[in-house]
Amino acid sequence: MGKRKKNRVDTTVNVDASATTSLGSLFANAGFSESAPAAESATESPSVDLGDGLHNLRKAVLRMERKGRGGKTVTVVSQLSVDDARLKHIAQELRRALGVGARVEGSDIVLQGDVRERARTWLLAKGVRRVAG
Repeated sequence: MGKRKKNRVDTTVNVDASATTSLGSLFANAGFSESAPAAESATESPSVDLGDGLHNLRKAVLRMERKGRGGKTVTVVSQLSVDDARLKHIAQELRRALGVGARVEGSDIVLQGDVRERARTWLLAKGVRRVAG
């Protein structure tokens, strides 16, 4: 028995001009027009001035915890004397800067993993006067 030749299927795709048009132009051709941007709803929270640095903070405390967390190591940033909106913003900045998960628990920020040294460096660079722990 000899080898069989495999049937080859032509995989080239013919692209016509109508396939490369944008979705917006298709809607415009169908009679839809661009609508005005929606006005801000009253349910949205007001914008909070969060500032650039944390220079007005005197102290932050870093500690590592494992208990009560299923054996997972976390770094807790505590004693930040700021309101809830600013605390959430700081947690989001820490999450982005350190590349770890971060969440707010009460008045503390919980970072995934033991990132005390990296968090200390970031907090000092942002203007916190003293970082303990």
